[in-house]
Amino acid sequence: MSKRRSSQYLEAFQRHLEDHMDHVPHANPNRRGIDLDPHQRDGVRAIVSAIESHRRRISRISSCGSGKTLEEIAIISASQAAKEELGINGNRKDLLVTDGRAPVNGIVSQCRNLGLQTGIWAGGERNLDPPVIIANIQSLVLNRALDTLDDHLPPSDIDLTIIDEADTFLTGTRLELINDIDPRTLIGFTATDEWPDGRNLSSVFGRPVHEMRLREGIRRRVNALPEFLLYESDIEEDSIRIRGGDYDESSLASALKEVEIHRAIPEIYDQVVPRNARREWPTLIMVPSINLVHDVTQTMQLAYRDITTVGWSGDQTTTRQMNEDMDRFKQGDIQIIVSCEMGGRGMNLENAVFMLDGYPCGSLNKLEQRHGRILRRIRPGSELWKQGWRKTQAVIAQVVPRSNRFRPALFTDIIGGYRELQLLHQGGVGNEESGAPQTDIIADLRRRIERGRPMHNLTLLQQLDAYELLSRRQDIPTADEQGFFRYRRPRRFTRANS
Repeated sequence: MSKRRSSQYLEAFQRHLEDHMDHVPHANPNRRGIDLDPHQRDGVRAIVSAIESHRRRISRISSCGSGKTLEEIAIISASQAAKEELGINGNRKDLLVTDGRAPVNGIVSQCRNLGLQTGIWAGGERNLDPPVIIANIQSLVLNRALDTLDDHLPPSDIDLTIIDEADTFLTGTRLELINDIDPRTLIGFTATDEWPDGRNLSSVFGRPVHEMRLREGIRRRVNALPEFLLYESDIEEDSIRIRGGDYDESSLASALKEVEIHRAIPEIYDQVVPRNARREWPTLIMVPSINLVHDVTQTMQLAYRDITTVGWSGDQTTTRQMNEDMDRFKQGDIQIIVSCEMGGRGMNLENAVFMLDGYPCGSLNKLEQRHGRILRRIRPGSELWKQGWRKTQAVIAQVVPRSNRFRPALFTDIIGGYRELQLLHQGGVGNEESGAPQTDIIADLRRRIERGRPMHNLTLLQQLDAYELLSRRQDIPTADEQGFFRYRRPRRFTRANS
């Protein structure tokens, strides 16, 4: 694209983006688009201002489950409209890159629902003819290593690149890829932006133009209000190796298997989920290994024959199977999904009400992404809404080892501590248009827990204050290739809490 044409495109892109700040139109003018919520409008408006200021690299922090994908689509839609206006679409591309298998098809589905011509480059599929390409980073990195990336997707053809889950792109190989593509506009979206060694989104995408973190999302009722339950497993801390500032996964899995976590999980499920309402409580269960996925899935299937439980493991579950399972979960045909880390990011299952997190870790980044799966609200007018799903509240149950020296990350760390969570609850949730549950699930849960029986090798900790005051390890770990880490001293903690 010539310099003059490039200038015309950026001018038209900015103009169309201003028109997309409140509403994402359908590509077919006879079809209805989607109105943006206030926090989404704020985000798009901030991006418009950054483009007006001639920023080529832009970052946006948005809480998990707040609908950042729709903001991304609004931006891509504006770019497409600009190129259509100028008659320069042809072979030119807009690229959205995410991390992992699960998110790609969900993003593609949302794009196509708004009439955008969309191709996929992920999981062995490569359709690069449409003007919008949704790719996972793994496919791009592989083809760059094989020196075939430029043949399939020449960087000179890319006008706009949006990076989803941008915090996972701050490693050497991925940064090199971003710099190779170097589009006219690069925008990074994520819910978690910081690394402990000083790296953050700002170093690649510039200072965030707009931020809404999880606590703010809950306070503004963008995210569901969480009830948090902490269970301590009968595991001695010294029986689990600590490597790189986190639990060694194989050692952790062995310890959890030793205390028969697969038997404890149904007991927690019984304690939390009403017997006569299991189909109204879609549930996600996280464990640290493929073997535990198998054991827990089998135990849940045998214990609850009236509902459907499926397990996901990276070595056996295909992308197609994951997508089919997610569709059935949303339809109400599957009630429980058991997964390991492959379900920790990008799953769009807004109707999930309960997460049973049996995968303790030291990473607040990792934990926030994982727990964000359960704190998604159901958008009014969405397909789930039309099916009758409503959710303003959700339940997170964490299972952690007894801790003395090494303190695992807790959900309350993410939002500033147990007292902050209590303040959020005191604010309550309303019966606004986005829809409250038919009954108060949290009040019912508390009553049932008070009547509950002892757990299998587990203890429900009613008071978290003392646990949150435990000391933290002071060594800073090395972040892994996925960008997961454990904060040395979370900025959400005051000095007294550290």
